[in-house]
Amino acid sequence: MFNYSERLNTLMETVKRIYEENWGKYPPSHDFLHVKRVLVIAEKIAREEGLTEEDILILKTAVILHDIAIAVTGSKNNHAEKSSKIAEDMLRKLGYPSKAVEVICTAIAEHSWRVNRKPSSRISAILQDADRIDALGAIGLARLFSYSTILGRLFYNEEEPIPRSRQLNEDRYALDHVFTKLAKIPDRMNTASGRRIAENRLKLLLKILGYMEREIEGKM
Repeated sequence: MFNYSERLNTLMETVKRIYEENWGKYPPSHDFLHVKRVLVIAEKIAREEGLTEEDILILKTAVILHDIAIAVTGSKNNHAEKSSKIAEDMLRKLGYPSKAVEVICTAIAEHSWRVNRKPSSRISAILQDADRIDALGAIGLARLFSYSTILGRLFYNEEEPIPRSRQLNEDRYALDHVFTKLAKIPDRMNTASGRRIAENRLKLLLKILGYMEREIEGKM
C-alpha cells in the first residue's frame, strides 16, 4: 500500500527547499508561509467536512504544490496550470498512484480565483476554499499590501480611503481590491465550514479597515 504520510514529509522538505532557494524571486504574499497557513486551514475544513485520513493526505499534497510555479518562475501568470504540470512531474517521480496524481493535479489546476473553474472533487473544493480564506483577515490585509507594492498600487485613495461614492480602481489603490474581490470570497466558498471561516475573517478585515480610516482622518 502506498504510504502517503511518508511521501508527504519528503515532498514538504523538497518544496520548502525550492522556496528557500528562490527567495526574492517571488512575491512574499505567496511564500512558503502562505503554503503552511493554507495547509492548516485546509485540514481544519477537511476534518469538519468528514474527509477520510487518506483524502486529507491527498489534499495536503495538493496544498503543498498548489503555488509551486510561483516559487519556480517568480510569476503568478497562469500559475495554476503551470503548478499542476510541475506537480505531476514531481509526484510521478515519487511514485504516487496515477489516480491520486490526477486528483491532485486537477485540484491544483482548478484552484485559481482568476480562472474561476468549478471544483471537480472535494479535494479541489477545499483547496479553493482554504487558499481564498488566506486572503482574508489580518494576514490577508498584510498580503494585500505586500503584493500591491509589487504592482505599484497606492495603499488607498487620499480623498476617500474606503470607497463609498467613488468608482472602484483596484489597479491604482490597494484597499479597493478588498471590495472588488475579497469581500466576495465568502459567497464563493464551496463548503459550509469554509464559508463560516471566510465570513469571520471578512468581518475582521472590514473592522481593521474602519480603524485604518479613523487613523487616516486623525480620529485615533
